[in-house]
Amino acid sequence: MPALKSLSVDAASVTGPLRRRVWKFPELRSHSLLVMCVDELRLAPLAGAPKPELVDAVEAGADLEDWLGSLATVVELASIRRVKLDLLTNSLIVEYRGNGQARSRLTIVFSTPEAADACFTKLWRRLGSDCELLPYKRDTWALARAPLGALALVISVTLLLAMVLSVFEDYASSQSSGMVSVPAAGESGAAMELPTAESHSALGWLDWRFLCGLGGIAAAGTQVWLYRRLTQPPVSLELLHS
Repeated sequence: MPALKSLSVDAASVTGPLRRRVWKFPELRSHSLLVMCVDELRLAPLAGAPKPELVDAVEAGADLEDWLGSLATVVELASIRRVKLDLLTNSLIVEYRGNGQARSRLTIVFSTPEAADACFTKLWRRLGSDCELLPYKRDTWALARAPLGALALVISVTLLLAMVLSVFEDYASSQSSGMVSVPAAGESGAAMELPTAESHSALGWLDWRFLCGLGGIAAAGTQVWLYRRLTQPPVSLELLHS
């Protein structure tokens, strides 16, 4: 990830090939060649790897109009209004003023995060102090809303089911057991206990304690989800023209 400090560029102090930074296919996936100058970006359409002599000429300071032709995309650095580095796709999205002051968008895709970071950093330096890095920390409530909602739902359902099961167990126990008098021949009746009802026996393995244990496991899972959402790194960095 690029350092969070912008550096301005003095065009008069940079001469020759040092004024240009070059990325080429296959390191560059969306175009065949990207040339970053002090005052502009110039990109050649995707047509495979550029010829070595073309790259050498561009790096040596040759005229870009002659070597890249009229099909190349040209973006003046002064016209750039926003630059977004997508850390998931290794791409730069450049918004700039096109013809007639309308906003245009250019997407530059790289094959590695190192190449995308390097281009973003160098472009930031070329843009200078006119562009600022937007705060990349996302809204905490927006991140936590879904996990907290799931946690509240788990707790509510667990408590409700535990209460219902507890009441059912108490009711079944009171109805299924008791002492009755059974008459015996020639003697007074003898008391005996009725067997437990089958419906109560079938639920013997499921009680409110077991149900609360399951709810605790589910609640722990939602807390892990919440922690990961709050601690995940940013997925993009953006520069905005002030």
